[in-house]
This record gives sequence, structure tokens and C-alpha cells, in this order.
Amino acid sequence: MEQDMDWNQRIARRVGREVARAREQLVDERGRRLSAQALADRCAGLGHPLDRSVIAKLEKGIRQTVSVADLLVLAKALELPPLALVFPVGYEEETEVLPGRSEHPVTALRWASGEGVLPPRGDAAEDVQSRWYETALFKIRHLLKSEETVRYNKRRASDHWQRAAGADSDEARQAYERMARNADEQVTGQEALLQRWRQELEEKGLAATTPPIFGEVPNNLLASQGGDRSPW
Repeated sequence: MEQDMDWNQRIARRVGREVARAREQLVDERGRRLSAQALADRCAGLGHPLDRSVIAKLEKGIRQTVSVADLLVLAKALELPPLALVFPVGYEEETEVLPGRSEHPVTALRWASGEGVLPPRGDAAEDVQSRWYETALFKIRHLLKSEETVRYNKRRASDHWQRAAGADSDEARQAYERMARNADEQVTGQEALLQRWRQELEEKGLAATTPPIFGEVPNNLLASQGGDRSPW
């Protein structure tokens, strides 16, 4: 039956399935499963009203289309990233990413989020990759990942210095100090690379600034979670 639907209908049905699945997993303020009406209320509160009947039709696969506006508001109301409603990672082995073309949901997600490309077909592999590397999205994503690496190594260095200060033997203190200095050296090198990368972006007319990270990981995370194990 689904094969007889057009692309818009198939996407709407998939989103509807994921909305229903997500709603089943949520509870309201009274500890009860989130109702369609409660979801509709959440959407209205976000500034894009969706009637309960519209949500019911979407979940039942009756609604034939779903707009980007609907998708964004539903995702926020369901406390999910929007693409989780389009590509059911963890629930399906294969999903239709383009009309008649199926890929693993993770592959589809990486492409849609700008993290990678769809596996090219035919002789276009090299051209697809080279074009992707030149996009603003790729360059900014690379900058973000580089900044994350710098923050991670700063936390590692801080954690090692703290452990060194509290070490109960000279041997342990010296080991932690070595690891701390190593992390500090990595930060120095990475920050120099980041500066060059930002200059390249600015030369291409791209914004080289990135937003602050919501919920920044505290410096003591590695110690509390055992992320960097003691050498002893």
C-alpha cells in the first residue's frame, strides 16, 4: 500500500509513525502518557497550533503531507531533534531517503544534518566529495569539531593537574603532570590551527564565529565519570 503513495505521503506517514512512537514514550506533568491533546497544546504554546485531529490523522497515516513548520514544532514539543522524526535511527535497518532510494537511517541522518554525503552512485564519487568539502556547512562543522577538541583537551589538562595536586605519591604526581603537560601542548597546537582555520573562513567571506555551547560539560566530568583512568 505504501508503495502506491507519492513521496509526500510516504514522508508524512513516516513522520506520523515517529510522532506516535515519541508521544508513547513521553509523560505529562501528572505522570500520564502524553495525549494527542497535550501535544497539540504544546504546539500551540510554541506558536504553531496543530489541532488534535490533525495530529491523530498524522499518526494514523491519513494526513498526506507534513510541512517543515509542522515538523520543527512537533519535534520541539516532543523533545526531539527534528530529524529524529524523519529518519528512525535505531528502529529501522533501512529508510527511504529519496524517492525510490533507501539507505541506513544513520547514513540518511548524516547527510541531512550536513555531517556527510550520500554514497554516490556511478562515477560521481570524487566530484560529490570535493563539492561537499567546499561548502560553508562543511567548513563551519569542521571548525565546531576543532573547538570541541580544544575544550576537551583543556578539561583533560585541568583534570590531570588537579589529580597531580592531590596525588599521594611522587610517582603518581609525576605521571599526572606528564599527562597534563601533554594535554596542554595539544591545546596550544590545536588553538594555532583554529586561528588559521578562522582566517581562511574569513577570507572566503564566511562567519568564523560559533555560538556558546548550551550545557557546557564541567571540568570535573572526566574525573567523576572515569573518562581518563588513573595510571595506577
